[in-house]
Amino acid sequence: MEPFLVHIRCDTDGYTHAVTEDEFAAGRHDGRFRAVCGHVVLAAPMIEAPGRFDPECRDLLRGDSTPSGAPSVPRQERRRLRWRTRR
Repeated sequence: MEPFLVHIRCDTDGYTHAVTEDEFAAGRHDGRFRAVCGHVVLAAPMIEAPGRFDPECRDLLRGDSTPSGAPSVPRQERRRLRWRTRR
């Protein structure tokens, strides 16, 4: 199963980067996320239209290249359902 990715536009470089769900959850409080290409994304206001997609993220997602030192896109397993019990 493919990982769930969120596309976030970076305020510093103007590119739209691919961010994994786990990285999005980890950085949601301060608005900084690590993209699959390794770039730290400073999120632009979400009302702005997406910019051009980052070439490094695009190449990594297509499998065209793997830059040294860049994190690989992790495989995401299906989550088990969590049943809530009433008290």
